Amino acid sequence: MSNVLIYGATGYMGKLCARQLQDQDIHPILAGRSNSVQAIAQTINCPARVFRLDHPSEIERHLSDIHLVINLAGPFQQTQKSLIKGCLAAQCHYLDIAGEVNEMLSVYAFDQEAKQSGIMLMPGAGFGIVPTDIAASMAKALLPDASSLTIAYATEGGVSRGTLKTVLQTIDQPGVRRVNDEFEIASPAESNHEFMVAGKMFTGVYNPWRADLFTAGLSTGIQNIQTYSVFPDFIVQMMQGKFLWLRNLLLQFLPEGPSEKQLQRGSTYVMAQVKNATEQKSVSLKGPEAYLFSALCLTAITTRVLNGNTRSGFQTPAYFGKTLLDSIDTIEWS
Repeated sequence: MSNVLIYGATGYMGKLCARQLQDQDIHPILAGRSNSVQAIAQTINCPARVFRLDHPSEIERHLSDIHLVINLAGPFQQTQKSLIKGCLAAQCHYLDIAGEVNEMLSVYAFDQEAKQSGIMLMPGAGFGIVPTDIAASMAKALLPDASSLTIAYATEGGVSRGTLKTVLQTIDQPGVRRVNDEFEIASPAESNHEFMVAGKMFTGVYNPWRADLFTAGLSTGIQNIQTYSVFPDFIVQMMQGKFLWLRNLLLQFLPEGPSEKQLQRGSTYVMAQVKNATEQKSVSLKGPEAYLFSALCLTAITTRVLNGNTRSGFQTPAYFGKTLLDSIDTIEWS
């Protein structure tokens, strides 16, 4: 019996992650709240469990023989707390692919309990945070007295209905920037930032929801952080409060997720730049398509957790360092 459980296995990312784990001879238990998970598990030859997250004793029972939970059931603020409490009770490690500040704070609230229980909590264990957090940590090492950090990324490829639904719900809502180690209110797309990765120039807009605003503060100690993302023009317009009537229309016509061709042809671009009063340094990388990147990151982290490479409490992906990304052979550093 596998000791890795994927909760939210009926979604696009859940199925993709399960296949990647199986490629590494890790056969996860697929779990979810509805019986549809059983059909998916049978299709890809994995065991299945069905349980909801509103009965703590049920969660604990289903996690009693589990070593690692991978939570892929968004929105994460609705699923994190119940699963983490179950992990604390069952003493199993926890990963998810959350990517927003509030989702990180939700998990960080359990830091001390996780330390006492000897389990690791690592939200943001996919593309959304892994490469940016590691690149930020590497950039800080190049300039130890850096006082500011700018993180930017771009993607080429498709998007899943689940991701877009989550993003569109609050696309025009304010977020934060990190100034002198304090969060200040910031508006979506309030400023632009140009950056170059792998010989390509991009223009990103300010993304005030990025989890890096919290996690990079922990991993680098830098007190001033800004985050930028490249979005299509119509998404930028929606961030600024325009064309919001498009939300439901977009979801109606979007496929479940990227096609196999898009997974293989897509790319991601990440840049982390640090500055002090007189110098600046940067680390950048080109990686695989974002959803595939997430599945590869989860697989690499899962392998390490199963081999005992953990630290109790809340951890950011920078804990694993550059070697984690070097294990993904399609990464190109620049």
